[in-house]
Amino acid sequence: MDMLEETLAMEDRMLAELVWLAPIGALVLGAIVAILMALFVARGRQGLVGAWVALAHLAAAGLVVAIWLTRGPARVMEGTVSMDGLALAVIGLIAVAGAVVVALARPVVAGTDREGEFYAVLTAANLGAAVLVAAADIALVAIALGMLSLTSFVLTGYLRSSAAGNEASIKYYIYGTVAGGSMMFGFSWWFGLTGETGLDAIGQSLPQAPTAALIASTALVVLGLGYKAALVPFHFWTPDVYAGAPLPVAAYLSVLPKIAGLVALARVLPLALPGDAAGWSTALAVIAAATMTLGNLAALWQRDVVRLLAYSSIAQSGYLLMGVAALSASAEGLPALVYYAIAYTASNLAAFAVVLAVQRERGSVDLAAFAGLGRAHPWWTAALILAFLSLLGLPPLSGFVGKLGVFTAAIDSGLAWLAVVAVINTVISLFPYLRVIAPTVLDSGEEQPAARPAGAPLAAALAIAAIATVAIGLVAEPLLTLAESATMLAS
Repeated sequence: MDMLEETLAMEDRMLAELVWLAPIGALVLGAIVAILMALFVARGRQGLVGAWVALAHLAAAGLVVAIWLTRGPARVMEGTVSMDGLALAVIGLIAVAGAVVVALARPVVAGTDREGEFYAVLTAANLGAAVLVAAADIALVAIALGMLSLTSFVLTGYLRSSAAGNEASIKYYIYGTVAGGSMMFGFSWWFGLTGETGLDAIGQSLPQAPTAALIASTALVVLGLGYKAALVPFHFWTPDVYAGAPLPVAAYLSVLPKIAGLVALARVLPLALPGDAAGWSTALAVIAAATMTLGNLAALWQRDVVRLLAYSSIAQSGYLLMGVAALSASAEGLPALVYYAIAYTASNLAAFAVVLAVQRERGSVDLAAFAGLGRAHPWWTAALILAFLSLLGLPPLSGFVGKLGVFTAAIDSGLAWLAVVAVINTVISLFPYLRVIAPTVLDSGEEQPAARPAGAPLAAALAIAAIATVAIGLVAEPLLTLAESATMLAS
């Protein structure tokens, strides 16, 4: 077969494989049409762009289900994209959560001069996240991370009149650029050592590389992906960016980019460094312990609830990383990571939805603004308590099953000490959550006029996230089965 015939055969294979990329295609179409709608739809009707984007996300979720049921997992595009159980499960999560974030954002961006563009950029960010979790080639990982980072910088600085937002965007950009550049240097080192860009091919020769080069290059790769997941010591940007960004953007940054970065770590390290080469699982276990401990300790004395949630999200990254650290020695690691990612996303979005509603009504996110919330808004308070108790890991909420999974995976992989650290951190995390819950139910608070009502989209997002927080815990079996099916395909 000559070169022309090989090229034509490859094109035929890639065209036949496009069906597996339908969920990603739905996000591409969603972003392109959103840009066009933002240009031509009247400013007063830009909410239609949001509705379109939400539908595109839900369509992507539906296509994930259709592919899972009718086609099954596959490595496509000459092995550069892995639409396996892990990728399909997480892309489905990104799609559903992306639609919820659109509803969260609507009350904040409605009437602003670039509302349609916001929805388009949000869709592009989720497109980058979806590609990142499916990428099986370091070049594609770098492109996807760059796209996710660039769009996240734009979303953070969306409110141009906000000095805090501009500062947060610049900080996020500087830290992100350095981290992304470091990851690229690490990848280029891997390429120089192996002559390959596919993760499977890299994994065949990288473990035989000189130890010093192997450890240094891997550390640079972990820096880039660990930054996106807000892992210690790459977490410095998190509190300032969450506090300065529009609250729906902070809610978004706290879940989907973080989960995409962790899932990318879970794919890149086991494939490129099989057999726990360079001891990456031990290194990740130490980072997990440091991340959850620093996050919980720093959250103890925060009065700004957004900053408290920022440190809480850092701590949650540590728990999620336990699933990645367990991958090399336990089959429980990946299902635990997937289930906890779903549970954490629902719980954290519910918490942020309540904080956003309080900010709109009372103009503050200080602890004092939550006084008397239980009397004024019992449903908001119930949702906030459920979300915090789920993040804490109390039964029967979704966070309990999630934490049980990652703790079990850590013990099964010989990291019992990490499970002990996680249990101690869970006890510590009770205090910051109670500092928010207590004034909502114990203080009477003052009657305050509703300056800006929550609105139907925010109420819908809050209801969906809160119901999911409870339902995923009460009816855990189907999701646990799904998580167990979320395996990775080798070439």
